[in-house]
Amino acid sequence: MTSVQSLGDVAEPAADDRCPVCPHPLSAHDTIARRFCTATAAGHFSRGCTCATNPETTE
Repeated sequence: MTSVQSLGDVAEPAADDRCPVCPHPLSAHDTIARRFCTATAAGHFSRGCTCATNPETTE
């Protein structure tokens, strides 16, 4: 069985692993979250996090 890493309490990521949009490290993003955050940063949009394990958006 695979353990799931919770991204709720995120330690400060290394500078080269920091997401420009959300508090989660880029290495913890899945493909969709990485694309979402990359597009959000490139378009200078102001929108929430889409990370699958974001405690504010999942139950």
